[in-house]
Amino acid sequence: MDRFTRTADIIKAYYSYKQTADSATFVKKVCSFFDFIKDESLSDADLNLLLFLANEAGIPQYYDLLKSKFTNAEIGDESINSLTMSALFHDASLIRGDSKLHRYQKHVLDSFVATQRNRYVLTAPTSFGKTFLVYEIIQKMQYQNVLLIFPAISLLSENYARLCSWEAFSDYAIHSLSEEEFDITQKNIFIFTPERFLSFMDSHQHLHFNFAFIDEVYKIDNSFVIDQETSGENERDTAYRLALEFICNLTDNMLLAGPYMALPTAETELHKSFNDFARDNGFVFLRYNQFEIVSKEYTTVKSRQQYIIDNIPVEIGSASKTQKIANIILALSSPTENTIIYCNRKSDTESYARQLLNNQELISIFQERCSAVDAPVYEIFLEHLQNTFGDDWIVLKALKGRIGIHHSLVPKYIQKEIISLFNCGALICLFSTTTITEGVNTSAKNIIITSGKKGRKNLRQFDAKNIAGRAGRFQQHYSGRVIDLNNGFEDIVNREPELLEHKNYDINAPKTDVDYQITKDQYLSGADLLEKESISLRVEASGIPTNVFNSFRVVGPKDKLLLYERIESMPWWTIEEIKRVSTKLARTNARSLHWSGFQTILNLIFPVVREEKLKQLISFRVGDQQQYSLVTVLLSSYLEGGFMSMVDYYTTRRNPPKTKDEAIRTVADFVYNVFKYHLVKYLGLFDVFFRYRVSVLENVDMGSVPGLGLLMQKLEYNALSPTARKVSDYGVPFKLIDCYDSQAEYDKEQFDAYEKRVDEQVSRLFQ
Repeated sequence: MDRFTRTADIIKAYYSYKQTADSATFVKKVCSFFDFIKDESLSDADLNLLLFLANEAGIPQYYDLLKSKFTNAEIGDESINSLTMSALFHDASLIRGDSKLHRYQKHVLDSFVATQRNRYVLTAPTSFGKTFLVYEIIQKMQYQNVLLIFPAISLLSENYARLCSWEAFSDYAIHSLSEEEFDITQKNIFIFTPERFLSFMDSHQHLHFNFAFIDEVYKIDNSFVIDQETSGENERDTAYRLALEFICNLTDNMLLAGPYMALPTAETELHKSFNDFARDNGFVFLRYNQFEIVSKEYTTVKSRQQYIIDNIPVEIGSASKTQKIANIILALSSPTENTIIYCNRKSDTESYARQLLNNQELISIFQERCSAVDAPVYEIFLEHLQNTFGDDWIVLKALKGRIGIHHSLVPKYIQKEIISLFNCGALICLFSTTTITEGVNTSAKNIIITSGKKGRKNLRQFDAKNIAGRAGRFQQHYSGRVIDLNNGFEDIVNREPELLEHKNYDINAPKTDVDYQITKDQYLSGADLLEKESISLRVEASGIPTNVFNSFRVVGPKDKLLLYERIESMPWWTIEEIKRVSTKLARTNARSLHWSGFQTILNLIFPVVREEKLKQLISFRVGDQQQYSLVTVLLSSYLEGGFMSMVDYYTTRRNPPKTKDEAIRTVADFVYNVFKYHLVKYLGLFDVFFRYRVSVLENVDMGSVPGLGLLMQKLEYNALSPTARKVSDYGVPFKLIDCYDSQAEYDKEQFDAYEKRVDEQVSRLFQ
């Protein structure tokens, strides 16, 4: 379509918008017009029209991007007219301090009014800028005590670092550890994951917040988060729902947010539980899903040899999916317009990268395209990986070929650095699972879809929209390219969405005894009410104090009662054996484990363990007499030698040995999932109950009884000191955690160049 026709069409679209007030459609058309005209020669009249259109659409950033990236042309003084002035006034109305909102962010911000209780659920595309908006709300409303809930440690630490370096928040104390001291009379921002918030609440059950933000609130609905390939994913909804219910009771003003959530309407008859939640808790829905600020162009690759994608001819080549990926990257990808390849399994991200690496001619082209990118960290990062993990790891091999690999079992600091290299153009492409949708911001212009699944289950419309949302970045691109090699992805995107539900507000939804803690009686069936009453009587009869029993709420009351019965029946010699675990942990600063005592603990908690992987690790026995669980051996190795010690176990001492790639994935799963979440949960509950039981038997204060606190901190953070725990959250090489956790003087000369660079960054943030 020629320029004259496109210009005529956008003018027609403007007049249609004035008649219908369909802002979302007009935004899409304006975005598309900017994308079309960005490389054209532009006159004063063109610039006047574009400035006017961007501001009429409510996205002045469209014009800002044009000026910053595509043209040096300026509107001459003699060409300024009333439309120009009107646009400039509108633009100025969206500026707050050093930030510029778009109109729809401003609408949300204006919803927060000082004289009323403000509770909203915001659903909007990935490009909407939800987290950025939260900080504007806090600044506008000047809330004193603020709670921010993020789904992942990486997002927690990213926002912690941002707030610590932001002058606008310099009068706030920023807290990210559940055990930190604080002054409630001062201004505080608490940044937690749902699990860490629940741990925090064990000690601060009556703390009041002025404002709370919960990101990715859709995770309250189990059907949106289960990924059978990911350990621990199927219980995130429990932690999210527990946290949400407590926060609703402790907070005046709230914003719950998520991308592309399908919220019920007033007319919804079935699947209306989220409506009931909103009504009972005073929430108003803010629906902005239709505002796709960065447009998407979908191409489904079938059997043709050539496709025209965004006016670029792409030779597809053979039927091999890997060859198609290679040819698409060659045609479309550059350091400023690079490509994500979505894979449904972690092993596939590594397999596809390995296959591309076999084509040396292709890799040479990738390396040549990225050679001019100024990324001084690239070489020292590769050298660090080689020295730490060895040159036989696929992640390192891929990086040498300018290919990134990103999934949940790549160590966290490496994930972060890979995204940074990708965003600066040092990597031409990135193979990723759905980890790329977990709040990770990338500069990708293109996304290639290799599968219609997420782990072992089919993608839902919500998943597909989220994945497609990673193509194109607001204020960097006008549009993103989505290329489907699986034949059907666009159909999933256009499918009727599944409504978000809240099982604690649905009388027909099956409940567990964990749910009884936060479900009102009106949403419990008759059988549920009887069981809830029976459990309540048993808890009361147990004599366990409420503050002790309510610890670790993600474990159900029935399992708690069973565990306490087992602890209560322990003979004195078993108690003494368990005490030796605490003694050895204290003596070695959690670097050594008392095997027999720890095995006794595992035997006691085993009947209440519900996670299959942890049960298997406890059940599988090793040693000359098969007396120790595999988890005891692995945990001892981890405490004494760290992550790489466990990798060494699997690559050299296990029979048969694993490959380096398999070993690192296995160890990462243990460290970042099994140890960090599941084992900590059960050990934590055991610790509370054991110390309470000993305090009763010995008639001493519970706080004076030695426990497993050091071990739990080590498992959750891989560190003990407050600074080292924050550094670990932030994501740093293993040696830096040891350095910041060291009680003695640490020789930083043993750091390599990359570790020294990271140390300079974190020392400014955390010291």
